[in-house]
Amino acid sequence: MTDQELIKAIRRLMIETGSLACLGCGYEHGCGIHGCAVLRQAAERLAELTRDKN
Repeated sequence: MTDQELIKAIRRLMIETGSLACLGCGYEHGCGIHGCAVLRQAAERLAELTRDKN
C-alpha cells in the first residue's frame, strides 16, 4: 500500500462514525459532521509527511 493509498483509505474510514470505538475517545467533537477526528488528523499528518518527502 502506498502512502497515497493509505491516506485515501483513512479518509474513507473517517466517515464511519458511531461505532463502539467512537464512544468517549476524548476527541469526538464534531465527528458526526466531519468524520472521526482521530482518523481525520492521521490522514492530514500522513499527507504532510508525504509532501515533505517529495
